[in-house]
Amino acid sequence: MSVYVLQSSDVSLECDMEYGAGKEVVCIVRGAAQECVEGAVKRSSYADYMKVVRGDATMLYISTSVFKVGKTPGELVKELFVLLRLC
Repeated sequence: MSVYVLQSSDVSLECDMEYGAGKEVVCIVRGAAQECVEGAVKRSSYADYMKVVRGDATMLYISTSVFKVGKTPGELVKELFVLLRLC
């Protein structure tokens, strides 16, 4: 299992980067309101490749089809983390 963790004093983003063809990167967002996560995804240039799911924890799913537009899921995770810290 390959886990990618980004953390600041308020927000953490933990993503399971074990993905393959047809699988999604799954992230858990902590320390940010659901509305903040949804807003950050909408502000991203690649919102069509991300989905936010409400639950006990805020879950973020990143489609691996983002490779088709020249981005990696890891790049989207970093971009989203910066946007989350601005909330």
